[in-house]
Amino acid sequence: MAEALPGQQRENWGSRAGFVLAAIGSAVGLGNLWGFPYKVYDNGGGAFLIPYIIAMAVIGIPMLILEFSLGHMTQRAAPDAYRGINRRTEPIGWWASAWD
Repeated sequence: MAEALPGQQRENWGSRAGFVLAAIGSAVGLGNLWGFPYKVYDNGGGAFLIPYIIAMAVIGIPMLILEFSLGHMTQRAAPDAYRGINRRTEPIGWWASAWD
């Protein structure tokens, strides 16, 4: 894993609540809050929610936890954190960063 440069200190969150609010704001966004009910209605109503909830439970939440855990452990951005696991996994971090 890459070490911090001498004299370089990364900033940390002041409180857990600030981190949680920033993570929710980054993941959800205001446009999605307004657009989600319309998209559900337009794409079949409640039938849309079943695959959405399954996808979030199986893929979305575990990947979010993995990314936060790696970032906390390495104190680096997603691409650098995944590169710390293996050099070939760095594109996963870039792919995840592209959706932010």
